[in-house]
Amino acid sequence: MNPRNEVTVGEMMTVDQWLKGADYQINFYALASSYHALALKVGKPNHLEKIAIYERNNEQFELVKGEEADKGIHQNNKEIESWFKKTHDHSMKVVEGSLITTSPSWNVCISLYYKSILYGLIIHTFPTKKDADAFAAGHLEMIPFQTLFAQGYNCSKSTTVSMKRDLLLQVTKKCHGSMDINEVLKQIITAINQVFPNWNVHLYLTHEWKIDHDLSIKPLVYGMDNHNRLAEHAYLKGELQIDRNEKQLNVFAPLRGKQAVYGVIELEADTDIVLHTHDLEFINVLADTGGNALENAELYQQSRNLNQDLQLINQTSHQLNEKLRLKDTITFMTQQILVSFGAEQVGFVLFEEGEITVLEGSTPVFNDPSLLKKLNPLFMEMKYHREPQFVGDSKSHKLFQHSYYRSLLAVPMIQSGVLKGVVIVLDQKPYCFSYDHFKLLQSLAHHSTLAFTNAMLHEKLEKLVITDHLTSLYSRSYLDQQIRASLENDGYGTYLLFDVDNFKQVNDTHGHQIGDEVLIQVAKIMKENIRDEDIAARWGGEELALYLPKVNLEDAKKIAVRIVEAVEYQTEPPITVSCGVSYWHHHKAARSLKELIKEADDGLYTAKRLGKNRIHVAQESSSLKEEA
Repeated sequence: MNPRNEVTVGEMMTVDQWLKGADYQINFYALASSYHALALKVGKPNHLEKIAIYERNNEQFELVKGEEADKGIHQNNKEIESWFKKTHDHSMKVVEGSLITTSPSWNVCISLYYKSILYGLIIHTFPTKKDADAFAAGHLEMIPFQTLFAQGYNCSKSTTVSMKRDLLLQVTKKCHGSMDINEVLKQIITAINQVFPNWNVHLYLTHEWKIDHDLSIKPLVYGMDNHNRLAEHAYLKGELQIDRNEKQLNVFAPLRGKQAVYGVIELEADTDIVLHTHDLEFINVLADTGGNALENAELYQQSRNLNQDLQLINQTSHQLNEKLRLKDTITFMTQQILVSFGAEQVGFVLFEEGEITVLEGSTPVFNDPSLLKKLNPLFMEMKYHREPQFVGDSKSHKLFQHSYYRSLLAVPMIQSGVLKGVVIVLDQKPYCFSYDHFKLLQSLAHHSTLAFTNAMLHEKLEKLVITDHLTSLYSRSYLDQQIRASLENDGYGTYLLFDVDNFKQVNDTHGHQIGDEVLIQVAKIMKENIRDEDIAARWGGEELALYLPKVNLEDAKKIAVRIVEAVEYQTEPPITVSCGVSYWHHHKAARSLKELIKEADDGLYTAKRLGKNRIHVAQESSSLKEEA
């Protein structure tokens, strides 16, 4: 041996030289690389053409060191194994034939065993049998060579298993310590990339999770192409699926939990990649770890959602029991649904006497007649079947087709077997709502329908108390109450008192029923010419009153003239009215309700005296008469 411990052409390779070439690493792959370089050098006198070193993986040999063209071996494992079992020394054999080359050749085949299991193979290719025999006769220290290679193989395998075990432990800790779906999926993909750095990873998910855009997600579509069917089989059977074709290798691992399968991981690699049994075991365990972690995260999220849903129902029930105005309750529920569902529009629609009424507190879009027209087929269906509706995408729905609002939830409000109305939730994004949203909306509708019904009945009763039955105007007592409140809170206002001219003559000529019709017509004209915040009331008999909060005298006179003119031309039989006007302003002396009414009454008396069919302001010295 030379003093520098370096191999020279033609001399026997020693273990020391071999280890030095491997940087003294007891590692199968480092030893294989060192052996390949040294054997080519010592085999030159014997015309050594090439060396290929293989590692056994199930029924295949995977090239560890050699040329790209050496990947294929013509004999299978069982044939190769039988060569060595037939001989006394099964560690080396000279074989004739084209094992790794297309030209006629002779091969020195060295089998690599560990605990009686063939784990590898080294093939040296020579042009003649003489060269092969000469190389086999004396260039290797066979027993220490085999022992060291076996130690390296065992060490590499142990290191790989240990690395995977440590990685699985880390992933398990991180996954089960997180309730974030995205974090769980990222940990799984990171672990796969560490073990298989050149593989592509995709996810098929079955749940409606919000996943980060940097994760590769594929839809799990049933009954599509063969590629999708393998993912489908992995999902339905809960078993690993492997597909190898001339282009690529695909592995589909189900994300199994204890209760369900939550998706499939697809691993994509070159078709010539060889999968070891321990690789498949690692993928399976990793997928199961991810599946259990996803299940825990999903159950945690479900429990949170359930808790939030119960809080929403409790808050709603509490709010309904507060006996607030119906509008306030609807507004509260609308806001709660908008926030909890992430929706854009919420509407409460009432069915009354064949009419569709949108309750105050709904979002403004439901006051759009075009939207209600689009919803009408859905309303008709729900009136007939009384079933809730879940529309994922309106473009493919036969009852509700809308170009803007793609997602819809509609739940009937039923009380004592009677359909009262519908709760509707809309959003422009398709498939915006989940089935959990659908069930929650049904619970909210169920809990709130009775309260809505009672609130509406209560408000109707209140309105009956403060409303004149004949004219549907407010009662005098309600008018007085509102004027007192305005005198305390507003800066100014105007009071108008109307009286039907010659009303006794109308009754005597046409009868009291026509007289009632005349009062109804005048009341209708008054309501058509005022704002929502103005208060029209029947003051007594044929006298009607109107209070205009925060309206100055000049504007009030214009309104009064408009009403006087409209009565003259729009009533049947034709009648006229006279009007007295009084006003107040906080800059002037404090006024009482009694004074305001007296001044309007004085103005009315003056208007009658001056010829009727006119208005008069008692505080002014002049009268204003507008002819139609």
